[in-house]
Amino acid sequence: MAYLVIATAGHVDHGKTTLIKALTGIETDTTAEEKKRGLSINLGFAYLDLPNGQRVGIVDVPGHERFIKNMVAGLPGINLVLLVIDAGEGVMPQTREHIDILTVLGVRDFIIVLTKVDTVDAELRDLVREDIREQLSDTVLKDADMVETDAVSGKGIETLKAKIQEWAERNPAMEEKGEARMNVDRAFSVKGFGTVVTGTLLDGTVGIGDELYVYPELKKTKVRNIQIHEQNVKHAGSRHRTAINLANIGLEDIRRGDVISSSPSLKESWMLDVKVQCLKTSPVAMGLWDRVRVLIGTREVMGRIVPIGEDCIQPGHEGFLQLRMEESVFVKNGDRFVLRSYSPMMTIGGGEVLDAAPHKHRRFHQDVLDSLKTKEEGNLDAIISDFLINTKNIVATKDDLAAYVHISKAEVADTVDRMVTEGILIPMKEGYIHKDTYKSLRGKVVQALLNYHHKYPLRAGMPLEEFRSRFSKQIPDKEISALISLLTADQSCRLDGKYIAASSFKIQLTEAQKKQLKQLRKMVDDAGFNPVKIDDGILPGTDIAELARLKQGEDFIFLTPEYIIAQKRYEEAIDIIYDYLNEHGKMTLGDFRDATHSSRKASMLILEFIDARHITAREENYRIFGPAADKGRIASPDRP
Repeated sequence: MAYLVIATAGHVDHGKTTLIKALTGIETDTTAEEKKRGLSINLGFAYLDLPNGQRVGIVDVPGHERFIKNMVAGLPGINLVLLVIDAGEGVMPQTREHIDILTVLGVRDFIIVLTKVDTVDAELRDLVREDIREQLSDTVLKDADMVETDAVSGKGIETLKAKIQEWAERNPAMEEKGEARMNVDRAFSVKGFGTVVTGTLLDGTVGIGDELYVYPELKKTKVRNIQIHEQNVKHAGSRHRTAINLANIGLEDIRRGDVISSSPSLKESWMLDVKVQCLKTSPVAMGLWDRVRVLIGTREVMGRIVPIGEDCIQPGHEGFLQLRMEESVFVKNGDRFVLRSYSPMMTIGGGEVLDAAPHKHRRFHQDVLDSLKTKEEGNLDAIISDFLINTKNIVATKDDLAAYVHISKAEVADTVDRMVTEGILIPMKEGYIHKDTYKSLRGKVVQALLNYHHKYPLRAGMPLEEFRSRFSKQIPDKEISALISLLTADQSCRLDGKYIAASSFKIQLTEAQKKQLKQLRKMVDDAGFNPVKIDDGILPGTDIAELARLKQGEDFIFLTPEYIIAQKRYEEAIDIIYDYLNEHGKMTLGDFRDATHSSRKASMLILEFIDARHITAREENYRIFGPAADKGRIASPDRP
């Protein structure tokens, strides 16, 4: 069966804590102040064992308006809410506010619990029931079951348990998706054990010995012990109300509002794209730059409102907006939040995080609205496509996508594999790129290469290192090789040694350039073993260095970026070296100079180039055969 967590809600003094004690036998008001004042200030926790043996967690949230942020902290992961209403008072202001908060937090399942029914007569009870139905007719509670109870006499308690069990049996099991994540609502120290934190495990599972990370400081810790409902356990799963004993973490290192996770890579968010509902009861619209209190997780953070697609969101309406936070938060897509006005503090709305890592948007840009609508609709294919098309993350791994969409890695992997088969996604080295993104990127690459060819018409193409540098901001460096493979496979580009070129590009020499190339060949050939310095002064007109590079390895050898010799002279130099070393075993610079009738400087340039190719090697002032020398051309000692 699913693990369920139930919360109580309702106006202060309507009997939430007393009801829980009647259901479970557990007192959730534990502090001296709570007992003295007779109201819940902090979150209270209990558990209920249903008749079928299923254990249900119960969260007793404060009812008083001053402790709304404590209430919101206890509601993530809630499956079912018991809306508690005093039979003698009916629906009160905090009842309505709690309903509003629960609605914007996404709770849809309620049981209305009428308490203290033995303190009023039947006629008044009937009137209160009718009034409740009327007042809640425009809410998600309009068809909710209603159970009459009295905690003192025990009336209706078993009926309520039966209703809870009926709901539990209909409730599907929740998948324990993703990596473990919990918002800390309490942190305290236990003598002999150290720091203990409590909260509701939102995602994944956690076990004794697991490594966890504390955000925002990213401190690493280990799970020393786990308790659920005051019982030691080895593991806790999603939605379990959990106490975790942490190793190597002091009380000064963690506090309410922090997040613990098994992931070392949660991203901090300063902006959130959200779908928001402005409550009918809100006294104000949600307008541009309004300062609000954002209650999310177990934190309250100040933020500013930026409506998307409209000037403001009126009471009773829904819309998209971006929250610009004054402090960073660690949340995920799908997390819920509540908005309260800055002053006076009133609940004005709330909603769901659609993108926890957005960029600043153009407020009235249709593409932005379309992207937000896609995220709201929740179609996985569309969300993955949107992520890869409309963000800077044009290449993403399956793990990246699972973290973004906040569902299981297995489901994401199946979806990605299918989208690859359908041709929607294209595999790269480690990640995937959307076909439309690749098409757009391909166009940019080809245009960049054509511009390069126009500027350098005599070059074979753009050097690969320059290509990597130019596109490193658009695609991860580790995926550049995969991109080049795609570009060459679809014949958009071609590789030419260390260069990349547009497939349509061809070097075409003018008649004047052909004449200059012929002159250069003669000049270099006539120079013999004396390298020619390439500069614009040796021949008039075109870029002679580029013209020479065009025939590099065919007509010319570049000994350095500035000096060239004829290819055939280089081959003759190699022959001279083999013959001399086979006869004498070693060669000096002077020996080579004399053999080639060249200058000392020329000989040094040629020999250093050959050294760099490891055909020869330096040994003091001599050259000997190097490791790359052709073994077939080296005479053996016994060769005649």
